[in-house]
Amino acid sequence: MSIEIRDATVMAEGAGARVKRHLPLPVFMNFDPFVMFDHFELGAGTGFPEHPHRGFEAITYLFSGEIEHRDNLGNVSTVGPGGAQRFTAGSGIVHSEMPSVEETTSGIQLWVNLPRRLKTSEPAYEEAPAETVPEVTFDGGRERRIAGQGGRVSLKTDALYRHVMLDAGGRHAIELPAGWRAIVYLKDGSARVNGQTLATAQAAFLDGATHIELEASEGSELMVAAGHPHGEPIRQRGPYVD
Repeated sequence: MSIEIRDATVMAEGAGARVKRHLPLPVFMNFDPFVMFDHFELGAGTGFPEHPHRGFEAITYLFSGEIEHRDNLGNVSTVGPGGAQRFTAGSGIVHSEMPSVEETTSGIQLWVNLPRRLKTSEPAYEEAPAETVPEVTFDGGRERRIAGQGGRVSLKTDALYRHVMLDAGGRHAIELPAGWRAIVYLKDGSARVNGQTLATAQAAFLDGATHIELEASEGSELMVAAGHPHGEPIRQRGPYVD
């Protein structure tokens, strides 16, 4: 098992959006099966106007504000804090994601690569309002199960995606199947991942771990994405993953 702690790179994206990016970067393009990880903040009048995608699935999960999704399949929907939306780009989709409130809209967009055999699958969209996302409490915190292993959102890759909230002194363990990889991102607070300290906006990249041990020295929020790598070449060109 290996673990690497990486800093986020702050950059502009879309129309006036600011993101803390871990993937893709010129020195670190992907972490199979994950091909993008952005923590975005959108003010009024900023966002992600209409643009195309293909070859992957994306989950947008919100911490604050509200975002409206529109696509060429005819879907129009909004999600708020604790809600998620997933689109399968497959053979191709055109969509937009724009704030629908004046307050700051903040969240994570995670892209999960599609295996080659599914690159030309039909595009699709799924909305998951906050009240439909399962939440599990445990001694010292709680977790929201966004996708996989009891999660609300379906994916075509063996993966899980969770929002973990720990109290000061809280601990939590997540078991993983053999051969999986994981990204653990610290949104707020102070925490350790498998004994390694994370600062706010840093992420731990774990390869070959069969469990994730989280510990918080103060109230903390973390995002955990884990999945089985496809082991196939990944060709990323902007909005396309071929």
